[in-house]
Amino acid sequence: MIDISVIGHKVPDTDCVLSAIIAADYLSKKGYNPSIYMQGELNKETEFLLEQLNIPKPEIKTSFEAGTRMCLVDHNEDFQAPDNISELDIAWVIDHHKLNFTTATPMYARVEPICSTASILYKMYKEAGFEVTKEIWTMMLACILSDSLLFRSATTTKEDIVLAEELKQITGITDLDAFAMPMFHAKSDLWDMEIEKVIKYDYKEFDFNGKKAGIGTLETTNPSYALGRKSEILTGLEKIKSDDNLDFILLSVVDIIWEKNTSIVLDWVDSEIIETVFDTKVENNLADLKNRLSRKKQVVPDLTNYFSKN
Repeated sequence: MIDISVIGHKVPDTDCVLSAIIAADYLSKKGYNPSIYMQGELNKETEFLLEQLNIPKPEIKTSFEAGTRMCLVDHNEDFQAPDNISELDIAWVIDHHKLNFTTATPMYARVEPICSTASILYKMYKEAGFEVTKEIWTMMLACILSDSLLFRSATTTKEDIVLAEELKQITGITDLDAFAMPMFHAKSDLWDMEIEKVIKYDYKEFDFNGKKAGIGTLETTNPSYALGRKSEILTGLEKIKSDDNLDFILLSVVDIIWEKNTSIVLDWVDSEIIETVFDTKVENNLADLKNRLSRKKQVVPDLTNYFSKN
């Protein structure tokens, strides 16, 4: 059997971790000998789901022996990949983000403009005709609901809704709200977390035309928690911006229930950018970004466009 390591992106989320587990199962059925890894600690939503399904959490690993055959799940950009990505043999990529990746040799790539990586994996299983356990089906459904915020996010496609309905029938989970809300509540339980971990709970760095930016998203059923710690968050944002030599930093607090984005903005430089890009006012370090729930679809593209001209 061919050894292969399966891994998601830095700062792992539910779709990233569970899709790595699912992809490993798929690859095992294709004749590979997969090992599953993640590049950071589980968030509380993913931890909750793995405990509910009695699935062991993957090992944390951020670099691999040169030449290791890899399957990248839920990412394809160097800065989201393992630290020594240039030394690795990228054999597979399964992702739903824009392509920004080259390899020295051909690879298998499945990239679709769909809400979750698990949605793509579900289609791959169907196409292959593989037998699937109820745990795998349930993880797929959880990923779709997590990444789509129960179909509230702009990343949701009609196909995701159709796939979720099929998975609903397969798993026997008849009430998606009742299934998803405990996940969201678990994700929102951040009372005992250090402030830098709160900021980096779902955090990605971007290169905007040579400008380095860090954008965090805190999806929660309890936005008052984060907003009540605004002064601590501002201190944390200042430290991260300085330590990581960022040109821009932002933390969006996304209220899942009321579908509202209140973003915490660090300084006057970032405030000017936010006001220009999103046609809003920053008051007391807060910006109302209205119903922009998706960083990928509703925040990053506008910032990319701004920095491409400035």
